[in-house]
Amino acid sequence: MSLVTAAVTALAVGCAALPVAALPGVVGSFEPADGRPPRRAVPSGPALAAITLGLLAAVAAVIYPHTGRLPAYLYLTVVGVLLAAVDLRVHRLPDRIVLPSYAVLAVLLALPTLGEDAPGRWSRAVVAGAVAWLLYGGLRLLPGAGLGRGDVKLAGLLGMAVGWLGWPAVAVWFVATTLLSGLVAMALLLLRRVSRRDPIAYGPFLLTGALVAVLCTG
Repeated sequence: MSLVTAAVTALAVGCAALPVAALPGVVGSFEPADGRPPRRAVPSGPALAAITLGLLAAVAAVIYPHTGRLPAYLYLTVVGVLLAAVDLRVHRLPDRIVLPSYAVLAVLLALPTLGEDAPGRWSRAVVAGAVAWLLYGGLRLLPGAGLGRGDVKLAGLLGMAVGWLGWPAVAVWFVATTLLSGLVAMALLLLRRVSRRDPIAYGPFLLTGALVAVLCTG
């Protein structure tokens, strides 16, 4: 049985890696919403491929042997790399990627819910997504928060993914995101790479925090 599970896991990673070659083109298709030049060049194909394949392997290793969970979290890994690259380049988290992912993730999370006979996990995922959306929506209203609507929508999506794993995973995600964003922002300010008025893409911090949560609790 372990050999079959390993083969299924390898096949799932291989299927998830199929869109990797198209990622640079997709990243480059999005322009800044404010009309300014992109802040970064499109990452090279080999760099995006190496990052994506490495993360897919790490997520699959953590989730093993629960193969029913692979479609949801491998999908989120590929989408996460794409969204992080777009946000770093043009400070956007496109609705045409984030919003359909709600439906895709809801369906993919239903598979392990049924397979593991754990109906409470799916309902908890929905609640966690709503809580994350409300929390970051409230934070966005605070003066100087620097969050955009795209960040709030992404938070709801990631809240679903980590919420399926449990409330401890949600806590790890929130703490990791907060710590990472604070430390990086402080380092950039000290190095004078940015000023207090310069916007900093928050999506990569949300995504990295979610990755930490999955790797710690998946």
